[in-house]
Amino acid sequence: MLSSFWKSPPNAKGMEPAPDPAAPLVSTWQVRAEAGEPPAVVRVRNLQSIMTAGQDAWGRSGKAQPVLLSSEVALARPFETSSASDAVNAETVHYGKLSKALIEGMGLFDSAISNHSSGARTTKTDGGVGVPRTADVFELLWVKMTGRVVDGSRVALPLDQVPFLDAARLRALSLTLHLPKASLLGSGVSLTTTACFKDAGDLGDEKKKNPLRSYARSLYLHGLRVPTLIGVNPNEREAKQTVVVDVEIDRFDAQEDIHTELERTVVEVLESSSYETLEALGTHIARKILDEFRIGENPQSMKERGWQVRVCMEKPIAVSLADCPSVEVRVGS
Repeated sequence: MLSSFWKSPPNAKGMEPAPDPAAPLVSTWQVRAEAGEPPAVVRVRNLQSIMTAGQDAWGRSGKAQPVLLSSEVALARPFETSSASDAVNAETVHYGKLSKALIEGMGLFDSAISNHSSGARTTKTDGGVGVPRTADVFELLWVKMTGRVVDGSRVALPLDQVPFLDAARLRALSLTLHLPKASLLGSGVSLTTTACFKDAGDLGDEKKKNPLRSYARSLYLHGLRVPTLIGVNPNEREAKQTVVVDVEIDRFDAQEDIHTELERTVVEVLESSSYETLEALGTHIARKILDEFRIGENPQSMKERGWQVRVCMEKPIAVSLADCPSVEVRVGS
């Protein structure tokens, strides 16, 4: 469970209420499978904002950088009265208001930072001043939308506020923070949470129960372009060619900003490669992450943490009449 950017509101006795059982952290595929195909979906893609949190492409904390916010709201019921009346009502989600809620969430984050009142766990900047992690910003937005922390175990919205979304109307919810300038050799880094919600009948009238059936978190390195010695043909053994690599960490349970270290690990493997096949190279990258990558001083391997690593590799110039050949591997529990 992530440490909340906001503390849970106190109960009638002035104490923080006991949390509900956390929803299980599973793979994104499993969440999508449990949610099924929704009858109606509302999306907002690549809403632009700026945040001073997390780390930039060089691993520096506290540097302002652009962020693109995307959300997918999968509803439990189809558009019936809203489509019949040709009007936006409670049956759907007003995408303009959804966009506004996300932007307001970023504003709340900026305000909390300026007032030093958030209480969030932080990393250190180059000057030693604490700044929030990307996960803290993410959780604030999730709380703004659902009223609860990411795993659903605690109510974190102040008592005088209501969440933007009604959990009883949801089939699934996805939120993505994409940092387009957070990679030295790629097209950005993103953090995504996808949650499957319980049926309204399972919740009954009890609003304090955890509404989540399951949830997934993933970290994504987009489009790393690295000159690599790879290929089975004689000409491919004579010089390096550009390989484009996407790396997705599913069942991502870390709160720290690790994308710069993760990118460095992947790039080092690619630069030192002498493999002939993408199949072997992709599997080696995934196993390198699972077996040897560590977060800080924690000795636990990523395999032990239950990560799933997906590596997708493209060779744009290998087949002259195609955009690229591509191979994808997935390794992990």
